[in-house]
Amino acid sequence: MLRILVHEGPTPTLLGVQLPSEEGDACRRAVPYHKEAKLEVVLVCLTSFEKHDEGRIEELVKAYSDNVKIDSYRLGAKRVLLYPYAHLSKNLGSQRQAKEFIKRPHEHLQQHGYEDHRSPFGWYKAFTLTCIDHPLAEAYRKY
Repeated sequence: MLRILVHEGPTPTLLGVQLPSEEGDACRRAVPYHKEAKLEVVLVCLTSFEKHDEGRIEELVKAYSDNVKIDSYRLGAKRVLLYPYAHLSKNLGSQRQAKEFIKRPHEHLQQHGYEDHRSPFGWYKAFTLTCIDHPLAEAYRKY
């Protein structure tokens, strides 16, 4: 099952991204990510890709993107952060397919006018997350 934990808050911050030492230089050149970013009024989607999700990328991208659009509309956030977060699952799927999956909603959301951000896949990350006081500010989705 694809699992996402959704947070919306006034000042979530992604800080101090660090790469594994062997892959660090190659990844820094290949992937256009900033080492540090501050995103305000953003829908944060912590996402894990599980074994059961393998071979279902098309189906999952549609459901995931549709739900992100609905949640962001309800909360008034046009900024979205897709955040790969393996810690939501004990049954992770293929890393290759997980990387492919996390790119797809990114592209779909940008095409529909969202300011879309992706956290680096597989990097060590530290973050601070602040949620608004709203019943819809935290949600859990399973596909």
